[in-house]
Amino acid sequence: MAFYGIFFFYIIFWTAVVSPTPILNRGYIPKTNNIDFTIEKVTLAPDGFTRQLSTVNGQFPGPTIEVNKGDRILMKIRNKLGESTEVNKGDCILMKIRNKLGESTAMHAHGMLQRGTPWFDGVPWMAQCVIPDDYEFTYNFTVADQVGTHWYHAHETMQYVDGVFGALIIHDPDDPFKSEYDEEIIVMLNDYHHTNAQILLKQFLTPESHGVEVRKIDISTKAPPGSKCVDNAGLAKFEFVKDKKYRLRIINTSAFSAFFFSIDKHEMEVIEADGLYTKRNKIHRLPINVAQRYSVIVTANQPVDNYIMRSEFQKTINLPNIKAIVHYEGAPDDPEPKDNPWSDSLTEYVDLDHKTLQPLEEEKIPESTKKFEFKIDFHKNSTGVVKAFLNDSSYIPDINFPTLDKIFKKKSFNETSANAYIFDKDGEVVDMYFINSDDGEHPFHIHGYQFWVLGTGNGDKVDENELNTHNPIKRDTATIPALGWIAIRFWHLESGLLIQLVTLPEEVLKMQPPEEWTKLCELGER
Repeated sequence: MAFYGIFFFYIIFWTAVVSPTPILNRGYIPKTNNIDFTIEKVTLAPDGFTRQLSTVNGQFPGPTIEVNKGDRILMKIRNKLGESTEVNKGDCILMKIRNKLGESTAMHAHGMLQRGTPWFDGVPWMAQCVIPDDYEFTYNFTVADQVGTHWYHAHETMQYVDGVFGALIIHDPDDPFKSEYDEEIIVMLNDYHHTNAQILLKQFLTPESHGVEVRKIDISTKAPPGSKCVDNAGLAKFEFVKDKKYRLRIINTSAFSAFFFSIDKHEMEVIEADGLYTKRNKIHRLPINVAQRYSVIVTANQPVDNYIMRSEFQKTINLPNIKAIVHYEGAPDDPEPKDNPWSDSLTEYVDLDHKTLQPLEEEKIPESTKKFEFKIDFHKNSTGVVKAFLNDSSYIPDINFPTLDKIFKKKSFNETSANAYIFDKDGEVVDMYFINSDDGEHPFHIHGYQFWVLGTGNGDKVDENELNTHNPIKRDTATIPALGWIAIRFWHLESGLLIQLVTLPEEVLKMQPPEEWTKLCELGER
């Protein structure tokens, strides 16, 4: 489970990657995809103001990974974060400086189950030791039975907040909707920051912050000190052709913010949530929390013109709506299309109703064999810093010994701060109830699992009479409501809101981790 909500935000950055619908056949032979990533610091200006970003191959966001179901991914990571590159408007390198202190990293493919390859999940001090500065490491895994919209991001400190992230798309030769859209567009939502995330984290984790995120910021005047203005940054533009149908793959890559996504005068039909197909669900606005992904089909059925694509913040966050332009082919250019937002009333952030968001194919879920209840609270620790607590325990990583390595070496991990729960019986079905006493919602993600969402509600007690055990939606990221609860069933963090699920450790002992994984813990970064 991962806690992301601890940061300031200034603007939202939109990006689009457009590709025709892939044509795959049932006789497709899986292939190996070699991905070569250099993680480095580069000075860019995605919103018109220059600042130093951590990037993948010098890009913000990073390159999109596109593979097919059944493929293998070899993702080589070259850690060059100790180097700093200055780039001007014409992308000419002005200077490259090496920081002798360096910076370690790790990469997580969000949504990948890593069945049989837990050492490539990319979570430092749980699944692996970190990748040192000026070092290479390759993640090697298959996507045998997974499809849909996912993303990758750095999982060391808060590097992804500064730019180390990108889309990861797994195309499906048996996509049940592939005849219903003409093209795909990737839309990545991001609460882009003007200030380095490490600075923001340091400010947040002090007694003076009282655990409160700064939410009211004048985005028109808060340019980074010393930054240069780059002309013609403009709004992102999405090209539509009259009467064509588009599959928008929408990914929230934020550190903090949930959004309401919509396109003026264009209805959307949800067909995927977190890599799993859903029944068609018509909506006007899409609520999407941190790390969630959806696919929606949008038909270009309006008069040829320009329309606003918008992302709205929650009402408690006093920031203006962020906009992009949907431009129909043949329409005149219009830098400021007329506002025509949907008139539906908005409540505070909640997920799409799990009673109406249904899986495409009905699934009979097993009865639970074990139940856990976790109470989420935020209060000061012994140093006066407000941290997150699960059942009165705030997670602290063991930076000398990753959990997976402890299993291989038959070491204990019984420290209370490890927040570790062991499941050593094959076939266990676990219900988890999370009760949130905080006045803000929290995105919830389980690495390596997809879970059924049985229900959500208000108050400090789960209403078991309201739980849906008949064909509930399955996903890997859901929202725990503010001052409310969520119940899930299944067969991470800087603030400490994390538990570890140690599943079948005796079976893990029978596995053989690759030598290069073992070597990471021998490089002095422990």
